[in-house]
Amino acid sequence: MKPQVVFSGNHRQGMLQSGADWQVQSMDWRIPGGSNAAVISAPVQDPNAISLRLIRSWLGQAVSIHNPAGEIIWRGWIEEIHLDVQRLRFGWSTQKLLSRVIARYPQASPLLDPLSSWQYTDWVEHPERLEHLGAKEALLSLREVDPNKARHAAVMHLFQQGLDDSQALVLLPEKRAPHLTMRLKGYWYRLDWTLDGEESGLIAHLHGGKSQQSFGLSGSERLAQSFTTGAEAFPLGQIGLRIAMLGAASDDLRLKICADNVGVPGTELASSLLPNAYLQGGWKWQAWILDAPLALNANTRYWLVLERSGALDSSQYYEVETDDGRGYPDGECKRWNGSNWILLNQDLRFCLLAMTETTELMLEVGERAVLGGVLQGVQIWQESDVWMPRWREIEKTRKEALEGWLALGCADESSLSALVNADGVLEVFRLPREMEPLLQLDAEGRLRLPYGNADAHPLDLLGRRMQLPLMEAEQTQVVRGLRWTQEGLEIVDS
Repeated sequence: MKPQVVFSGNHRQGMLQSGADWQVQSMDWRIPGGSNAAVISAPVQDPNAISLRLIRSWLGQAVSIHNPAGEIIWRGWIEEIHLDVQRLRFGWSTQKLLSRVIARYPQASPLLDPLSSWQYTDWVEHPERLEHLGAKEALLSLREVDPNKARHAAVMHLFQQGLDDSQALVLLPEKRAPHLTMRLKGYWYRLDWTLDGEESGLIAHLHGGKSQQSFGLSGSERLAQSFTTGAEAFPLGQIGLRIAMLGAASDDLRLKICADNVGVPGTELASSLLPNAYLQGGWKWQAWILDAPLALNANTRYWLVLERSGALDSSQYYEVETDDGRGYPDGECKRWNGSNWILLNQDLRFCLLAMTETTELMLEVGERAVLGGVLQGVQIWQESDVWMPRWREIEKTRKEALEGWLALGCADESSLSALVNADGVLEVFRLPREMEPLLQLDAEGRLRLPYGNADAHPLDLLGRRMQLPLMEAEQTQVVRGLRWTQEGLEIVDS
């Protein structure tokens, strides 16, 4: 097979051209990901037309590699360029380039927020680089609690380091004719350019902390806090409150979610029990996790009801942290005194997290990459039935987030993987991929089908079951990696 290289534009005219002048040295494919890496090279046709400025502008540009039938078998972008001129090797890379930077610094008090110990600056952007390269982002983590210094650090990082695309100049052992080599990466790795984060999926009232309310004793048996959902349905999965135990109570704490009944808690919708072992050691943010997400309607009032599982005891009871006023505008706090709900002039500090199925999270992250021009679409072939918090602070890249969700697999313990196909569509699927017929590996290491050589598209071979030589038909392995060189296609990971 003689692969053909196709660039996204004609920017390489003059020094060199698309097509037959380009030699494909190697290509490889892996899961998760699909097209992984490739190396192409070409002689410079007109040394007098060499333009370093032009060469540097190619970084990040799209490249596809086609088989003789014209089908795309590898798809990605230019990560690194080397230019050899006599004994000098010039190099440029996208690795240090940035178009957007955000910095984070510690919270003034980590007790304020149970989800994050960080605060974030605004994004700092380089408009020209953003237009040419797209979003290539970085997160700085600083130790000093100073928002002005954090933003200044983000600006300095972007404009002093994020515009550097050059590599060290290399002295070659002997002279060479002018020659270009490009190292390419698949679009799965382009997802590593952008940071992941999600602000929705959170209802919280975190202000305060200067006052407390007791419960689990006579006159204050239970506490209740109402809250109101937003414009979208809220699949509640986790509730956080800041709690302490007074004395040596040995019972557990039950948290109930109730419907509203004319301003007081009504029908119980779900509940969760926090074991006593978690309540040792003083004031802590505690989390109650529901067995399954509770679907709360949009724009609706509900109640959290907190009670102890054991008997009332005025010498051994519990306290929950509140604000020191009516700071939460969408609800109110009440105490059950044994016969009535009594309105309090405070609100509980609470945090509610919505849960979303991991494959739905993958779909949303993929669709954002489509809007950014990195992907052409998203296709989820297998739902996971595994639920994770929707809210996420800015910390991981989109690629890291996707890989984390894939690693969780499905609720039935089957595995998940993903790849960006030849059309640029992100596909999420169960492993092994149920594609027939079964692949076979012969004694010379070549992939075959029962009726001959396996000349299928490399991306279609990934994730399929493969029978090894001398093994029984039921003893198979999954093809996880392929590599093509001018000597042919080989398995590199399975």
